[in-house]
Amino acid sequence: MITKLHLMHDPRAESGQGLVESALVFTVLMVIILGLVDFAFVFQAYIGVVNAAGVGATYGATSVSAANTPTAISAAALAESNAWHCANQSVASSTSTDGFGYTMVSVTVQCQVADLIAIPETLNQMWVSNTAVRRVRQ
Repeated sequence: MITKLHLMHDPRAESGQGLVESALVFTVLMVIILGLVDFAFVFQAYIGVVNAAGVGATYGATSVSAANTPTAISAAALAESNAWHCANQSVASSTSTDGFGYTMVSVTVQCQVADLIAIPETLNQMWVSNTAVRRVRQ
């Protein structure tokens, strides 16, 4: 007597497998996407800090009196900060003389990256900074 083989698959045996796999893949994808968004916010803040330091140093390089006015340099640098996602912005400037006798102005801008995504302890502890140096027009 020939017996019939059960080659058919019973769909009830794996009724929740697709749901579990989808949940796992979705979770991993969301972590990757949130990481990319966090990186984008940090990168945007860094680009803003680089631009602000350059603007402040360029302003300070216009004359010796401008190089020795930290409040005006700070105002010029922070005027570039309209699209930053930063808190606690600070600008520091100083002058020095290089090996050839030229006066140099150095401007350092730093800020704390604002926590735009509600993930505790991710971005709110990150600082970005940049220093720009220019020769002062004599």
